[in-house]
Amino acid sequence: MKPEPLKFEEQLALFKKRGMKISDTDVKKIENIGYYRLKEFAHPLSTIVKKDGVSNIDYNGATFKEVISRYYQDKNLRIYLLHAIEKIEVSVKTKLSYILGEQYGAFGYLDFSKWGNRQEFSKFAMQEREYRFKRNLKNSMRKTSLADARNKRNQDSDGFPTVWLAIHILMFGELVNVIEVLSKKNQRLLASEYNCSAIEFVSWMKTLHFIRNVCAHNSNIIDIQIKTEAVYKPEWNKFLFVFENKGGGNKPTNRLAVVLLILRHFIDVINPKYNWWDVKQSIWRLAANKDRKAQLLGFKDLKSLKDFNRLKC
Repeated sequence: MKPEPLKFEEQLALFKKRGMKISDTDVKKIENIGYYRLKEFAHPLSTIVKKDGVSNIDYNGATFKEVISRYYQDKNLRIYLLHAIEKIEVSVKTKLSYILGEQYGAFGYLDFSKWGNRQEFSKFAMQEREYRFKRNLKNSMRKTSLADARNKRNQDSDGFPTVWLAIHILMFGELVNVIEVLSKKNQRLLASEYNCSAIEFVSWMKTLHFIRNVCAHNSNIIDIQIKTEAVYKPEWNKFLFVFENKGGGNKPTNRLAVVLLILRHFIDVINPKYNWWDVKQSIWRLAANKDRKAQLLGFKDLKSLKDFNRLKC
């Protein structure tokens, strides 16, 4: 059977038919936000019920107001997380360009064999990454409005800028690519600036790159499941929900709580006086004073969320 177009009122009625509490005025929200967008935020509140071999959605009496609240809290939280990620990005770029500039000079960064991990990357792989980096850097140079980057005094004979300007104009993904190629020694130097190991640092930067893309493209962040494997600090276990692996053993969550702990670690080093109030308020409202909803965010329970919110910056 082919899908048929439904009027906005019929879309609202479909939520009601599936067990959601609604009011007639809720139709205005569907008109401006969209059925499928709201259905996405209602999904964690639902269960799938099978009847006569057919799977049906049951919202179990959840209210439309609660779904709308989740939608707006997600929207606000994305803005707050982007602000924190930007602060980390600027700091890491500054530290990285300082390390490369101090050891290899203004233009030494252009030769990956000088500072890259030659044990892990073959000569061909290193040259391939260097070529892609230079190509992307040239593209960034054409787009940048930074006057210093365009100043010939700050460029080499091929028109590439000094390391301090080059790293500054990199996109976040390109920054992560450079960090991945760094020699173990240089990774340790950079990671030490943030009181973590090189393995932790690289994995956290990959996670933040993923989260930044999710936030920038207006995707659902509160129900996120991290696709990159973040390395967890042992002291984080007291905050995180743990579930059983199918193959046996326990595995910590891959949800939002992990992202918040990574951000908290970085920001506490960069600016201990950073104001977390908006983030705290958002996740507290999402938990709605219930263990199950705190667990949907990746926290062990409501108490662990409270403990996270009490962490001193």
